[in-house]
Amino acid sequence: MPEWLKKIVRILVFGNCWVAFAATCLYWCTCIMHQLKPQLDLSAGIFGATLFIYNYHRLFRKSAIYAWQRSERHRWIVANDKLLKAFAIIGLTISMIAFLPYANVANVLKFLPFVTLALLYVIPVWKTDGKWIRLRDFPFIKIALVAVVWAFVTVFVPFAILDIYWIPNLSQWLTFAQRFVFIFAITIPFDIRDLEHDAKHQVKTFAGVLGINKSKQLSSLLLIIVAAISISAYLLKYYIAGNAAGMIVSSLSTSFLISRIQEDSDEWMYAGYLDGTMVDQLFWIWLLSNWT
Repeated sequence: MPEWLKKIVRILVFGNCWVAFAATCLYWCTCIMHQLKPQLDLSAGIFGATLFIYNYHRLFRKSAIYAWQRSERHRWIVANDKLLKAFAIIGLTISMIAFLPYANVANVLKFLPFVTLALLYVIPVWKTDGKWIRLRDFPFIKIALVAVVWAFVTVFVPFAILDIYWIPNLSQWLTFAQRFVFIFAITIPFDIRDLEHDAKHQVKTFAGVLGINKSKQLSSLLLIIVAAISISAYLLKYYIAGNAAGMIVSSLSTSFLISRIQEDSDEWMYAGYLDGTMVDQLFWIWLLSNWT
């Protein structure tokens, strides 16, 4: 790969543009499965909000990253501090402009708890023994927080903005559950990447408690549940066959990728390929849904 292309890829992946695009892809998955027309403003809003949150998280943890320059990603973040700030500002601006038309009292009340959770994930809640504590520092909670916020934004928000009186039905709850479990499954391996860091800061994680192999087995079990939920939605006639088939293929390919992860896997396995499983999911759902 030419060096100029490597630089662009690093910017997109380490600058969190890739994961922001992946979040938008999951929103498009919801649209395909529930026959919704993708909204340009909502797509931009989800992309911008994800870009802001992830880059803000990196900047907020800047002092820790400066002291922990062990990987290519850490070194890149330290060297590109100003670029991350620019991306955070761009993401916040895009999301504010995109969501402005939906900023009524009903939507604010519906979205506020999840926006607050997303922010408190990286912002300290209180100080204990001279150390600031964030929600992600509580044992096992960080993965659940990530999964519930991602599921809410990519599944429930598209319906909520269309109807201020909206209440989720069973088909939407099934998609929410499937999305929650999928995000949970692909987030567990990040604990493997962060084993040394989390141990140093005494943060209990699945990888720290279960070990690497059992953590990967747990992820695979969760992906089986994702496939089972999708099959159930098909049998209940909420999904067409292509929707369920796409989720099954996505679960299998993601499970295979996770099986290849080791403690010494490089950053591209996580920030590139593992985050890319969300893009992969959109591809299979789109492809197989158009073939059935």
